[in-house]
Amino acid sequence: MYSAQSTFSRMSIAFSVLVFLPCSAFAGNDACTVLSAAKFSEIAGYKVDVNKQASNDTVCMYKGAGNAGGGILMIIDEAASPRKLEMVNQQGSVPQGKAGKLGATFSKGTIVFSVGMIGTDPSRVNALAAEVKRNLK
Repeated sequence: MYSAQSTFSRMSIAFSVLVFLPCSAFAGNDACTVLSAAKFSEIAGYKVDVNKQASNDTVCMYKGAGNAGGGILMIIDEAASPRKLEMVNQQGSVPQGKAGKLGATFSKGTIVFSVGMIGTDPSRVNALAAEVKRNLK
């Protein structure tokens, strides 16, 4: 049986170039507001809805119909240290993953976030990241 929550929980770990613990000081960027399901759908090229049971303030899970797509936005740290930011930037934000599952870790200012999606076009992951960067506070 398909479980978006368990699939994308594993994907989020695989997608992240680096593993960080969420920052305890949440500054108020709600993940599902920063990247709406409508915008995710537009960029990914397939329709998704927010999986509200699997999402919270810092993680938004997107689910397509059946097994036909999905993704994740995880706000990892909203007050990242210079060292964390340096590590993200050293690794680059090159989407990678297993067949059909792409993701990468990015930063904007002191905010570190990860996006992932089911798909094969890395430019779509970069487009998701650009949309997130536009909408972060």
